[in-house]
Amino acid sequence: MKIVALLPHFEVFGGVRRYLEIGNELVKRGHEYTIFNLRDSKVDWFDFQGVIKSMDLIEKDYFDIAMCSEYSILQYFEKIKAKRKIFYFVLEGHRKEKEVIKRNYIFLGNSIGICKRIERKYGKKCFHAPGGINPEIFYPVKKKKKDKFTVLCYGRIYKRRKGIKKVIKAVEKLYKKYRFLELILFDTPVGEEKIDIRELIRPTVPTKFYINLPQEKMAWLYSQGDVFVSAERRAGWSNTTAEAMACKLPVICTKSGTQDFAINNRTALIISFNHPLFIAKKIEKLIKDEELRHKLAENGYRKIQEFTWSNLADRLESIFYELL
Repeated sequence: MKIVALLPHFEVFGGVRRYLEIGNELVKRGHEYTIFNLRDSKVDWFDFQGVIKSMDLIEKDYFDIAMCSEYSILQYFEKIKAKRKIFYFVLEGHRKEKEVIKRNYIFLGNSIGICKRIERKYGKKCFHAPGGINPEIFYPVKKKKKDKFTVLCYGRIYKRRKGIKKVIKAVEKLYKKYRFLELILFDTPVGEEKIDIRELIRPTVPTKFYINLPQEKMAWLYSQGDVFVSAERRAGWSNTTAEAMACKLPVICTKSGTQDFAINNRTALIISFNHPLFIAKKIEKLIKDEELRHKLAENGYRKIQEFTWSNLADRLESIFYELL
């Protein structure tokens, strides 16, 4: 098959990683995979095996399958020539969602939560295509004994839907009682301004910031935590939560973007209400219960192995052949 995807850039976002990982898996299977990119001509942080072309060339070829998730480049998606055009929902509730639904596209969702929402709200078929994780990048690393209890959290704090400030407030609240607590935040600055999270917050709990870590250091990073906490809203697939599970870290999370793999008290502790008080209670539960931490880490690790990029590529191949 000739498969094409459209991206606005190659910065370090979960939605960008999705198309790069999918592309490599489909190339392994002998398919032709091209990414048309609006701004960048190469990927600096990922070894992409497909073809990259400028968006200026988008009308010069014909494809079997075309995919897009980015609302800002819909005008280019309309121009591309393909047998089937697929809009792949990776985020809930965008203001242009209704506009996309009215178009003559096929719809994919990157989580069961998004698929159910699209089908319930609009009565449109939405193929379930969840995932994924790369076990070559995200895997368990043996931990060193330490006298700290470390809460690990994604650090893109200026994205309000990530809920990071709420996690920080929860840890600060607990620090008054548990002085052995520490917090680790991580991010790779993106966008024209390259916002550095260290300039935005000054937590009252001891905090480490890891910025611009290379991909080969991500498993090590997750190994530094005793628990990973996510308080996301409107997520499609919660990349960092899945990555933490793949590194065998116990997870506390919301239902947003995690319904495929987060089972309360089995593979994760689920926050029913996105508030620092409720987040703090879940963290405190894991501080006190080492056996539960071990159970969640083991069960979460086994569950997330169902969602490798290879498995997702198998699923996509099946959907594409059905559509063609």
